Amino acid sequence: MAGKPFALLAGIAAMALLPAATAAGQQAPAPPLPDGGTAQAPAPATPQAPAPQAPAPATVAPAPVTASPAATSQQLRYGARGSSVKTLQRALRKRGIKVPVDGAYGKRTRAGVRILQRRMKVKPTGIADARVLRRLGVKVRAVASAPGGVRNASGGFDEYPVPQPNDTTPSAAGFVWPANGVVSSPFGPRWGRMHEGLDIAAPTGRPVRAAKAGVVITAAASGAYGNLIVVDHGGGEQTRYAHLSAFAVATGTPVAIGQVIGRIGNTGRSTGPHLHFEIRFGGAAVDPLPYL
Repeated sequence: MAGKPFALLAGIAAMALLPAATAAGQQAPAPPLPDGGTAQAPAPATPQAPAPQAPAPATVAPAPVTASPAATSQQLRYGARGSSVKTLQRALRKRGIKVPVDGAYGKRTRAGVRILQRRMKVKPTGIADARVLRRLGVKVRAVASAPGGVRNASGGFDEYPVPQPNDTTPSAAGFVWPANGVVSSPFGPRWGRMHEGLDIAAPTGRPVRAAKAGVVITAAASGAYGNLIVVDHGGGEQTRYAHLSAFAVATGTPVAIGQVIGRIGNTGRSTGPHLHFEIRFGGAAVDPLPYL
């Protein structure tokens, strides 16, 4: 009889210690089942792993300032020629501005555009930009592709040349056309692969100009590119000028916008004299047309 009170007291003491053991993080023994087995204690909860974060978006080339290639082509400059220039000249003459109707955007046409711009109270650049064309009701033909492109009324292609040396007015994106000629092959898929530039067909020896100020980092023969010039403009931005017949600059030369840097040629993998022109951001080629 004396052993039973002692056993009862020992059991009460063990029950009193159970909450303290559980609070201390220790697993209490599972109670016995009626068939003599042992119940499984619930597994301790594990903290949830944080949800994976979405990867950061890839860096893309900055968008040109101009709205679209269609908007960019809606301008005419000194040296352009074709049916669009004739339409511009006729519209100027209707407003009493005496210019020749010969389809060539020469000095007199540029002076006529400046007269109109002064009337419009805008900067007289001599460039028939979108505002001038809207005022005159003139729609410029899109840049033509040759061969197989849409020809103008005279059977030729409208040209979109770079400004002359004393007229290096850049586009809204800060570039000028690198050569005077016709677009013979646009940027995009061609012959089963990507054509990463704009081909401008022109006679051998015609000047090639820097589309933007920068520093020449390459001026040498380069495989399929033929004679190649690469100009670095800073911030990961570069332009490339391929298939040249001659160099007018060397590696390390700083160049100004519109400066002659080489001559049109037919070197490397080329089917005729032309300039292959590229604009690259961070090494990735983009369509040059919206930037010009």
